[in-house]
Amino acid sequence: MGNEPIRLGRLLEKIIGALGIQDKFHGWQIVSRWPDIVGPEIARQSRAVRFVDGILTVVVEKDAWRQELEMQRESILDKIRALPGGKAVKKIVLRAGSLMENGNDQDDSRC
Repeated sequence: MGNEPIRLGRLLEKIIGALGIQDKFHGWQIVSRWPDIVGPEIARQSRAVRFVDGILTVVVEKDAWRQELEMQRESILDKIRALPGGKAVKKIVLRAGSLMENGNDQDDSRC
């Protein structure tokens, strides 16, 4: 009876919790799932590039799309927070930039 199987997801959550990196892990999961969260049209115009201290940074190439995302910011946050671990995201910052840039090089504390 002591050898009951443990679901891998539950085991991973325990390990991440023990390491004290739950929020970082969940935040980076949101970065990687950005296209699924916002859908293909918005994903073609924007890219989540960074997660630090509860702040999700999203790069948007065109000003018109950045303004559109500004108006949708709260609804996008609601979608994120409805996901497992999504409450790690406290704020979304939109900034101008190239969708080809790598925002991860600014922070080496990634999980």
